[in-house]
Amino acid sequence: MSRHRSTAAPSHLENCLARALHRRLPEGIRGAGTLYLWLRRGRTALRVSRKLRAAGLDHEIVDACARIRLGEGEVQLCTEDLCSALSEAEAHDTRALFVPGEGAPQLPDFGRMTTLHALDVLARSGWLLDQLAEGRFVSWFHPIVHAEDTGRVFAHEALLRGVERDGTIIAAEPILTLAREAGLLSEVDSAACRSAIREAARHGPQMCVFINFSPAAIRDPEASLSSTLEAIEEASIPRDRLVFEVTEADRYEDTLRLQQVLNAYRRAGFRVALDDLGAGWSTLNLVHRLLPDFIKLDRELIRDVQDQPAKALIAAKLLEIGRGMGIGTIVEGIENQAELSWVRDHGADFVQGFLVGEPAPALRS
Repeated sequence: MSRHRSTAAPSHLENCLARALHRRLPEGIRGAGTLYLWLRRGRTALRVSRKLRAAGLDHEIVDACARIRLGEGEVQLCTEDLCSALSEAEAHDTRALFVPGEGAPQLPDFGRMTTLHALDVLARSGWLLDQLAEGRFVSWFHPIVHAEDTGRVFAHEALLRGVERDGTIIAAEPILTLAREAGLLSEVDSAACRSAIREAARHGPQMCVFINFSPAAIRDPEASLSSTLEAIEEASIPRDRLVFEVTEADRYEDTLRLQQVLNAYRRAGFRVALDDLGAGWSTLNLVHRLLPDFIKLDRELIRDVQDQPAKALIAAKLLEIGRGMGIGTIVEGIENQAELSWVRDHGADFVQGFLVGEPAPALRS
């Protein structure tokens, strides 16, 4: 992991939001106490016992019930270790109860019983809330260049990154995975959007910037758009310089609602892009309904496309569809010269990938 210490101070809105979210995290889970686990007999209990012994934790297992005494701040480490030792199904099947302090569980405590997986997510969500409260979500920028002249930058895609207190950079995938599991995807998606706008503004208003957003994360489209507009007005970025890139569109079942959201963004003066085309047939079906300004071909479709006739046929048709509908085409995941030559020959407008530029904290001119 790389290191980067430049973070933006959180806005008043972000501070208020983070404080409200922190109230969802029980104080007791961060202190000392006892973790009780009800295990499936056999291999699950054996794996838990081995893990606890290896970690040197004070524990006992009687009749498939584990009692683990934990010090302050040890709940997250313990649940994370145990989940790594078990299968996903085992972590979901193992019942868990954390009792703060020295006392034994009382009858009302059992109303808080959950699964080991859910307790682990709850314990780790404190890290996510700290990132929000302290403004430690930042944006790196991945250049999108002209296919015929890769020295000419067309735009940059803003990519979410987290920053640990020691400056270590955290990639987007673990952040978004945890946010989704913890029910915080909307808050993280909004913070990432505001970060991208703020940091793009520091590099000047001339460059076009693609900002990812997940339709599933938008609980209130009007409020989301209002928050975005406020951040853009503060940053003084022309709206036509921003392209909102829809991620995970094929997982979003309410196509009509998605269409309404994108139309609202268009009426506000923004352009929209549809990501990961070719990754799922449902995404392809959205093109004629949503009529995005740009489509991005999925990197897995493009990998070694020049040597795989089936991929080549699909990719060529998608590029043809883009041209025929007047939609700008961006090919992701270009990692070698053969792939670049193929997409050039088949009429791609723009390309993105490690061959032509890697993500970095600053925009490339």
